Amino acid sequence: MKAMAVCLLTFATALTIFAAQQAKKPVTVQGEVVCLSCYLIHEAKGQSHAKCAAACINKGLPMGILTKDGKLLVALEDHANASAYQQLKKFAAETVIVTGIVVSRNNITGISVQKVGKDLAAKKSAAKPTETKVQYVCPMGCIPPQDKPGNCPKCGMKLVEKK
Repeated sequence: MKAMAVCLLTFATALTIFAAQQAKKPVTVQGEVVCLSCYLIHEAKGQSHAKCAAACINKGLPMGILTKDGKLLVALEDHANASAYQQLKKFAAETVIVTGIVVSRNNITGISVQKVGKDLAAKKSAAKPTETKVQYVCPMGCIPPQDKPGNCPKCGMKLVEKK
């Protein structure tokens, strides 16, 4: 009986260690860098809050990663790689990709930041030229630019696309 209890205890301990090792695998998450104080108190986020978030984070207030599905991870400094956490501070109110170890304790979940990358999709959409509305003008300059093609109501000439 005693041997069976020791065997079960050993198995449970081995299983716990295995689970802990599995949890230590780095994961990659994508989300907005938020100031935890502003987000938790006022739900402040996004570009309209960028200046405040940057100021708060630079003062040393805690920051987090808010994922698109609404999960909030506390950003934690990895003592072996503090530079990644420091780099994250530069992206207040921006969408980033963070790789690190996810940990939970007492209903608080965080990510020990090991690597930070800028969201390429956000970068591409920001780099896209904004769509400009085509306007049409009279070759003689009789009227202000128009939104639709046609003829000039003053001189009758065909309106041309403004370049």
